[in-house]
Amino acid sequence: MIYAIKHNKVNRAIFKANEDALTSSVFERLMYLPKELLHHVFTKALFDKSLGLELYQIERIEFWPNWSPENTTNKNHVQPDLFIRTAKQDIIIEAKRHDVNQQDKKQWVKEIQAYNNVFKDDNKSLVFIALGGLYNQATEKIIVGCGNHNVYMCSWKTLLNTIQDIIHDFELAPNYTNNNIAITKILKDIVLCFELFGFSTSLWLERFVRAPKIQQQSINIFSQLWIN
Repeated sequence: MIYAIKHNKVNRAIFKANEDALTSSVFERLMYLPKELLHHVFTKALFDKSLGLELYQIERIEFWPNWSPENTTNKNHVQPDLFIRTAKQDIIIEAKRHDVNQQDKKQWVKEIQAYNNVFKDDNKSLVFIALGGLYNQATEKIIVGCGNHNVYMCSWKTLLNTIQDIIHDFELAPNYTNNNIAITKILKDIVLCFELFGFSTSLWLERFVRAPKIQQQSINIFSQLWIN
């Protein structure tokens, strides 16, 4: 679909304005990545580096699940954008179309309450990520029922920059194999998604004029992908 949009076979304006289309286009492709690399992308893109995010054992992924609205002001259901269940954590991602001034604390409270309605007996730790639409980058604390919860911030731009940095490191890595090329193609498709939705994907000039510097952490992660 993204190439049909790129070549104007589908009305680009319809997709460009659609929040759900952006979320789906980016995250469907992110989920194709090896779990080590997916974990690396999110831990680098989040503004709060102290979060102990764990994406190594994903058990379940749902786009726009319908949860019980009990104890909220909603009538029919509560619907977060993305729900990821791992062996150790449950992760809710609430995404907004643009990067500033769209998130709503009342919506966060509803989604956490609805999560508790469905999963309160599972005794999983909950991670809530606000993606895009930020008013600030600092982790916020909210109270839902009798529980305190942190809301962690991430912008679309930091996610895009992280992916572009990984592509750069990948292509300069000494063990750049056909397997690496396949992963790079997925990452470049994600960058194309951002471009089609109006994000600037231009690379800074300094990346081309200074000596290449590959992050050792990235090299280690890329190398481990093909060991097992």
